[in-house]
Amino acid sequence: MKIRVANKKLAILLCCVVTAVTVSGCQYSNFDEYLEKLGLKDPYQNENVASDESTFIISEDSLTATDGYTSIYQNDNSSEKISLDGESVSTDVYPSAEGEFEEYESVSETVDIEGADNVYAGSYMKLTEDELNSEMKAAREAAGLTDSNIALLKSQQEGLYAYERLTNSGKTLYVEILAIIQNMAENVLVSTTSDEAIDLVFDYVMADHPELFYVDGYKYTNYTLGDVITKIGFSGAYTMTSQEVESNQQLINQAVSDCLAGAPSSEDEYYAIKYIYEYLIKNTEYDMNAENNQNICSVFIGGKSVCNGYSKAAQYLLNKLGINCTLVTGTVNTKKATGVRHAWNLVKCNDAYYYFDVTWGDSSYQTNNGESADATRLPKVNYDYLNVTTDEISSNHIISDEIDMPVCNSLKDNYYVREDEYFTSSELPLIGELFERRYRDGSANVVIKCATDDIYNVFFEQLITQRKVFDYLQGDTSTVSYTTFADTNTIIFWL
Repeated sequence: MKIRVANKKLAILLCCVVTAVTVSGCQYSNFDEYLEKLGLKDPYQNENVASDESTFIISEDSLTATDGYTSIYQNDNSSEKISLDGESVSTDVYPSAEGEFEEYESVSETVDIEGADNVYAGSYMKLTEDELNSEMKAAREAAGLTDSNIALLKSQQEGLYAYERLTNSGKTLYVEILAIIQNMAENVLVSTTSDEAIDLVFDYVMADHPELFYVDGYKYTNYTLGDVITKIGFSGAYTMTSQEVESNQQLINQAVSDCLAGAPSSEDEYYAIKYIYEYLIKNTEYDMNAENNQNICSVFIGGKSVCNGYSKAAQYLLNKLGINCTLVTGTVNTKKATGVRHAWNLVKCNDAYYYFDVTWGDSSYQTNNGESADATRLPKVNYDYLNVTTDEISSNHIISDEIDMPVCNSLKDNYYVREDEYFTSSELPLIGELFERRYRDGSANVVIKCATDDIYNVFFEQLITQRKVFDYLQGDTSTVSYTTFADTNTIIFWL
């Protein structure tokens, strides 16, 4: 009999790079050409970047530019095999460089998405009374794994995104793993003889259940007859005692209650999703050194987190409001690296699926690690990642193939569409109407979201290069600051 320990972690490292240049105000055909003149863009470089943000001041005579940031992530993974008597058999360590800068290419493996656990169909088995000794039976019962409770747990998982993508046998293993973790049980037999099936289904459980903040991996015991695995015992890799879990849950409950007390009471789910997006950004600071930053404790107790914490907290809150939301994992592309690990969300809003990324919506993600750009010229909340399509998120996010994700193609509840800031044509009178609305409602800025690169380039040429933005400014204004997000075709003018 052998025990194998598998521990999954995601460590985040953010590196910020800032360049400032001043040039005379002359005419450029588009924004890319302007960046090339500034020396901020290589004309032959293909930049698929994470929020390629720039802040400028435009006047009659000159433009001053401060360009962007780059974020880098790292993976921290380890596995170990030991024998029952504690003597080490072999150890494989995948070292991380936590706190150090490192670039790496991602490796993608093709998975049969349609019922991914079909691959392990032959390994699933129903545990019978004859196969279990009294100790094994007692351990399963203590973890709540009776036939009636398994059926109840299955009914309670109905509608959860990852759960619904498993076969019936995979769903049985799912609720077994869930019950074991919920009861913080150790070495409980489960209905598979495949450690790969456990790895897959464990990830599905964690994708659906952000409340499991006290586990960051799992252990399993292989029972073998010769070289054949006959049974597997599963344990969670628990990071807290039961007393610590209870104490932290009370603090989480209070923070969640405070948040949801202000949630809008509307049948239109867009307003609740927008509220949670804004609430988390305004009440959480991006901090890669935050304690418990891979779970919801970092957000609800510490107020500081990284992408995993943001995403799981958003999922937790939206699920409390009865809105279907799940965790999405994958990679993102930045200026300095490709395939860096990241997490965000899939949400169902008014019967349509959208992606949203709270982390990339938070300006502290850009500024808290030493960026010297004027933080007042970055929006506290960047709405470029609130209810976006697959095409939009795919411009700089690559979705993992571990769980099948839908093609999101609706724009009906995209933030900019709902807020009348989305432009499908380059008609300047519409820009004038938007400026008037924002002056009336006392906004600090005017956001222009363009449907295509061509529309973006036309508005950049007309409003900025040709200075026509001054036609829409009110009061005695000789200069105006603006921020651009070139990868999402967004221009922000600061009033």
